[in-house]
Amino acid sequence: MPKPNKPRKTSPKKPLTNPNKAHQKGKVNYFAKLMETEEGRALRRQWSTKPRKNAGRPKGTPDGYSLEAITPIREQAKKDAERIVAIMTKDTPIDDEYAVEALKTAVEIMREPCSNRDRLSAAKLVLDFTKTKPAAKSEVTIGKAEAFLESLLVSDDEEEQDGSET
Repeated sequence: MPKPNKPRKTSPKKPLTNPNKAHQKGKVNYFAKLMETEEGRALRRQWSTKPRKNAGRPKGTPDGYSLEAITPIREQAKKDAERIVAIMTKDTPIDDEYAVEALKTAVEIMREPCSNRDRLSAAKLVLDFTKTKPAAKSEVTIGKAEAFLESLLVSDDEEEQDGSET
């Protein structure tokens, strides 16, 4: 049986402005009284099924963060990305302005809290852009394997000339 998924992160609860308003003595909740009549239930059903504007957290905001909490983190990541890319372009100048912008965006994504998949793909993009890939080792191993097989053939030919069998 597979392991259950981790629960989603949630942002901390905001303090209520009037925490005891509905629970004051002698007061009846408006919605509880509304549900006592058929007209009230119909009105409540209409309110409940109406589509909501701006429901939930905004798009692009990761789990566990509200828009107010993630905005300063994103600003700091943007500043860090600009500084890092400036240092990178000192060593290897980049002529294309779009390439510089793409590199800034990838570094910015790496510095922000988001899913590991996004951060890893941004890190791969930065490494592909800045570092050369190492030489392929398969050519070396193929060459060694061919040399090994060739040495076997040579030793086999020598044994056949000697007349000895293995």
